[in-house]
Formats: sequence, C-alpha cells, structure tokens
Amino acid sequence: MTHIAVTGATGNLGRATLQSLLDSNVSPATVVPIARDLSKTSDLSGRGFSPRQADYTDLASLEAAFRGTEKLLFISTSAVGEERMVHHRNVVTAAKRAGVGHIIYTSVVKPAATANFSATPGHFHTEELIRETGIPYTFFRNNLYLELVPMLFGSAVQTGTLTHIGGNGRVGFVARQDIAEALAVVLTSGKHENRAYPISVKGRAYSLPEIATALGQAAGKPVVYQDLSVNEFRKMLESFGLPAPLVDFSVGLGEAIRAGEFEESSPQLETLLGRAPLTLQQFLATARP
Repeated sequence: MTHIAVTGATGNLGRATLQSLLDSNVSPATVVPIARDLSKTSDLSGRGFSPRQADYTDLASLEAAFRGTEKLLFISTSAVGEERMVHHRNVVTAAKRAGVGHIIYTSVVKPAATANFSATPGHFHTEELIRETGIPYTFFRNNLYLELVPMLFGSAVQTGTLTHIGGNGRVGFVARQDIAEALAVVLTSGKHENRAYPISVKGRAYSLPEIATALGQAAGKPVVYQDLSVNEFRKMLESFGLPAPLVDFSVGLGEAIRAGEFEESSPQLETLLGRAPLTLQQFLATARP
C-alpha cells in the first residue's frame, strides 16, 4: 500500500483517524504521522508508526515530511485569518513540491469567501489553493463536531435555559469519530479524487430548541431555549470574563447558526461509513455535560 501522511497527528481528529486506519488493518509502517512536537508522539511510535516532525510555519520541514507519501490527509490548522492562510499555503506548496499524489483536506460545510463563521473564508481559499495545484483532491466539508455541544451549551443543564442568538438556525452536528472513520475509508480506497463531500447527516440538522430538549432529556431535567439579541448575548459573554477575541468568535458562530451556515443534510457520511452516524441523543447518553 502507498504511504499516507497525516498532518496534525497529535490532535483529536488526527489521533482518531490514525486509530481508524489501524482498525482497518492498515500497517502503521505505511502511515506517516506528522507533528510539530515529536515529544507528543511516543504513543504513536509505540503502536508502530514512524512520526516525522514538521511545522505549519516551516515550508522546508513540511516538504521533507511529505516526501515519499502518495496520499496526504491535510487537517486544517486551528489558526484563523491570515495566520491560517500562511499555514495552509505552506502545506499546499510543500505537497506540490514533494510530489504528493492526492490531498484529502478537512474543510468546512458551505465554504464561502464571506461568512459569519470566522473560519469559513480560510477554508474557501484553501480549497482554491489546492485546486490550483492540479493535485487530485477530496474535500471533507465537515459540519460542527458533536463534541462541541457540551462545550457550547453544557451550562444550560445547570441553569435550565439555553440562551443563544442562533434563532431558528440548525446545525448538522457530526461526531469526530465518525469523521475519522470516514477519512480512513477515503484514505484506503479509490474513486474519491476531485470530489467535495458534505459531511453532515441526512435529515438530522438540529435546531437550538431541539438541542435544549436533548440536553434536558440526557440530564433528566427540563431545559428550554431562550433567544437573545446580539447585544444581549455579547454582554452575557463579557460578563463571564471571556477575552474579546473569544467573545467575537462566539458571536460570529451564533450569527452563522442563525444564518443557516451549518444547516446541511447529506447521506454522504452514511454512505462512506456503511452505517448510520451517531445521533445527538446517542452522543449525549455517553457524554453528558
């Protein structure tokens, strides 16, 4: 089997994908985890992988790490704005120079040059960069992780009220593990070149009132949704002592939800998995806030 390189190998999605590859009987000798800090990869080495060091800010290190790999799983950086584009340009340029044969990129649902969600434009422009190389690609246009539900809305269980600005918007939340398993399928099979896959769940985009109800059912107590204005929401976040950049990010995310930027329904994930993806209710049953 040809070599597979995985960037962001020590992150949550990277580690989950590496494990999914092992679960698919892929030899670790054919997979190259790439990490900025090799001291965090001892567990990967213990499972038979041979990690390589590279940094999104260091083009030369990326090119060296990608040498000899046919498929590259390019997990997007956590940075936003121009910093993200510096990182992503380096990855794409290095992949081209190293002769990578196929880039699988973790993008975002509904990529657009202008959006309320601050990460979306960077994904849009990265997809453009990848197309311009002429390298065959597969774009995983991921919806928000189910793992974000406790982080974003978990306090509603204590207060009994989910307060937000998402209005009637819906989100097609997807479990990170399901994404990892689907990525492993694409990395180990053919006929995925030059395709963009919407990674949401068919007929399962959740409104905030539905999320509130699900949280309440999992906790065994009622939780209701209360819609706030943008100013009310911003003041509430500021009252928690959150730093200004996080307040701005959270407000933008809320406006994106309200605008339908995460409302997507697709059977693609189920097709890749060969089974139904995890539901919000199933997730909350084992990961209560």
